[in-house]
Amino acid sequence: MRRTHALKFSLFLWIGLSLSLSSTTAQAEAKVAGKKSLGGSGEMIQMNLTAEQRELSGIRIHGSRYGTAKPPQERFLIYILNPDLTEVIATEMAPYALFERGAEQWVEIKFPKPVTVPADAWIAVDFRAGRTKGVYVSYDDSTKGNRSRIGLPGIEPKPTGFSGNWMIEPILVP
Repeated sequence: MRRTHALKFSLFLWIGLSLSLSSTTAQAEAKVAGKKSLGGSGEMIQMNLTAEQRELSGIRIHGSRYGTAKPPQERFLIYILNPDLTEVIATEMAPYALFERGAEQWVEIKFPKPVTVPADAWIAVDFRAGRTKGVYVSYDDSTKGNRSRIGLPGIEPKPTGFSGNWMIEPILVP
């Protein structure tokens, strides 16, 4: 009898966990409204951090690589800018190989050391995209897009042309 109850409980737990995981995945996927790759420019998003949590250990980007099957032996640029976009606070680089071809997914980029930023600093990503290499970055439809732009340091940012935000998120130091 105990064995039957244990088996039923295990099965119940497994089914519950499976349903929980699939609904979480469905929620994350439902948030994606589209994707874009920007040649000659970059994806920009303004952070909205609390006063207590203003140290970045990296960023997450929802996207996928396109181009040749083998990733280019190149790195892309990540800029952290001050709120009025007049100063680059930090520049980081990461390899294209972090992104897979195919379906978009979350990719974590860890910085070598934490970066302290203002609460409303900007992240700008320059994949130096072209016809044969780049990354499609996802954007959501659950926001009004008031935190996203297209641009790079030293270039006047432009509106994105969609009513969501880039799916680029800060990873904070715990």
